[in-house]
Amino acid sequence: MLIRAFKSSFYAQYLLLIALAAGLWVPRLFHTCSTVEVGRESPLFSLIVGIAGPDSIVGIILSFFLLLITAWLFNFFLIRHEILPKNTLIGAIVFVILMSHPLVALGINPVLTSALIIVLAFDRMLNTYGKADPTQDVFSATFLASLASLIYFPSAILFVLLLLSFMLFGNFSLRILMIALSGIVAVYLYLLVIYFLNDDLEQQYSIYAEWIKTMPEAVFPLHWMIYTAYGMIILLFIAGLLYVFSHLNEWNISVRKKTLMSMYFALLSILTLFYERDNLPVAILLAMIPISVIIAAYLAGRRKNLFWLEVYVILLYCLSLVNNIFFSTC
Repeated sequence: MLIRAFKSSFYAQYLLLIALAAGLWVPRLFHTCSTVEVGRESPLFSLIVGIAGPDSIVGIILSFFLLLITAWLFNFFLIRHEILPKNTLIGAIVFVILMSHPLVALGINPVLTSALIIVLAFDRMLNTYGKADPTQDVFSATFLASLASLIYFPSAILFVLLLLSFMLFGNFSLRILMIALSGIVAVYLYLLVIYFLNDDLEQQYSIYAEWIKTMPEAVFPLHWMIYTAYGMIILLFIAGLLYVFSHLNEWNISVRKKTLMSMYFALLSILTLFYERDNLPVAILLAMIPISVIIAAYLAGRRKNLFWLEVYVILLYCLSLVNNIFFSTC
């Protein structure tokens, strides 16, 4: 069964991971989708699209391998922080399934393009726990978060998440705060200089201010089958939350606080959907990153009723596959 198969990480499991991911992505090669539109608040993504080409086969293939690399790193970091047990690929398969639908979100899109940087930044934040001097990790986290926000601006919530980590991990100080700000300045100062030299600074400021002040109309263009898959993910996430809350006292304090950080990340990313309601298929992928943490921890730690969980996850995969083949439109 699927969960049992990925509770180990031998070569066969890696091949199975690639095959399952390919099954979800192959339908995308036979559909022409318009490039995901983002505003000027995400200038780096526009540059990437210009280089890779809109809706190109090369771009889709590169995005597929980017997904696999990000999934592997995601799984590796969860093991290193002891959220998942050693020698498992459950984190990777959960990440792949949750990030691989609907069809319109496959290929070059701002969330998937920035996901690798987001995962690296989140790892740096978790790495600050228990360190007497976390300055290097704090700077790296804010620097990476700044880069991610240039690809997908709502990922700027990572700055808020870092502030929450200071309180949760108990390493807040004025010096640490200044180092965090320097990581942001290191990226955005160059951007401001470019806008200033192009006499575009005032207009760009208006773009960021407008994004923050304006909440777009909600658009729900997807097929009901896709929302069924979302519903299954939400139920699995709720089950994961209940599992985490019921087992918090059994885990050591490091795992407990890092898992709570994942919950804060999920909450913040869900809140960004209010600003991205007109681009739900892509925007929801940001929330899928921390949601994958909770679901993976639940599937890896659950011992009872594992058969029904196996069936549920297989049904979720099959539903995503059917959606991508028959019910997704671009």
